[in-house]
Amino acid sequence: QAAVLVPAGTGAVQPAEPGPWIERVVGWLGKVFLQDNPTRPTSPEAGNTLRRWRCHVQRFFYRIYATLRIEELFSIIRDFPDSRPAIEDLKYCLERTDQRQQLLVSLKVALETRLLHPGVNTCDIITLYISAIKALRVLDPSMVILEVACEPIRRYLRTREDTVRQIVAGLTGDSDGTGDLAVEL
Repeated sequence: QAAVLVPAGTGAVQPAEPGPWIERVVGWLGKVFLQDNPTRPTSPEAGNTLRRWRCHVQRFFYRIYATLRIEELFSIIRDFPDSRPAIEDLKYCLERTDQRQQLLVSLKVALETRLLHPGVNTCDIITLYISAIKALRVLDPSMVILEVACEPIRRYLRTREDTVRQIVAGLTGDSDGTGDLAVEL
């Protein structure tokens, strides 16, 4: 999935400012709420109101975008590093909204329901855990999200009988999918 906020191929960490679509919405707001038209100049008070609306619209779209990405976070982590632009966009939005708690709750639920059950191979759990470490480091360099969200994975892996065997196999290169473990450590 292509990232919305980061221009393709730039490798930029800072997403581009919102595009012309926000300006269209703000322009519409100006016409509807301020009766802004080309024949009548805009008063300073109307300009201030329009700037406040622009901020509200931007925050609204950042919130909506972050909510959508939070719902997809399990898949985004699974696809990391290919999904790095989505992680960077989410980071950008989280810096402008107060949704870290929503992210933590959603990610923990997704991990517990989609990953942490007997039907999933230990090797797959370890592979996703490694991807989570990498992705969440990008999302939150302080690693608070990583510590809180991944605690259930660490706890669950301690209960699996073959965890140590899979980790050793990953370190020695004898296991598929956990080759990143040796590189990570």
